[in-house]
Amino acid sequence: MRVELRLFASLRRYLPADGGGTKAMLDVPDGTRLVDVFERLSIPPQLAQLVMVNGVHEPNRDRPLSDGDAISIFPPVAGG
Repeated sequence: MRVELRLFASLRRYLPADGGGTKAMLDVPDGTRLVDVFERLSIPPQLAQLVMVNGVHEPNRDRPLSDGDAISIFPPVAGG
């Protein structure tokens, strides 16, 4: 199955080399979970502060993905 992955700010460096910009298409096996995507791309879980699937906040990192899902991952934000 195929999913779209969008990484923002400092997380962009974890995109596959052919991704370019902020997004990439990933071919993943059926049954892949969000945490599997993090592991595949070596994204430290503590850096995945806000995760959205199809535009909806998803706190469950064990959530199985479906073909065509769009995953957006944002790092922690600091400011004052």
